[in-house]
Amino acid sequence: MKEYKVLKSTFNWSENAKKFEDLLNDYARQGWTVKDIELIGGAGNSFIALLEKEK
Repeated sequence: MKEYKVLKSTFNWSENAKKFEDLLNDYARQGWTVKDIELIGGAGNSFIALLEKEK
């Protein structure tokens, strides 16, 4: 069985790519994998990431 997590961030990830990378790596160390990432907002200053891991 799989479990899912939705991350929503409102920081401007294009200017904070390292912060975004660190966040995803923190979840990866916990066993999460990224299934999808969507930019939201006209300026691309927010994102939603769908993460998945085995339960």
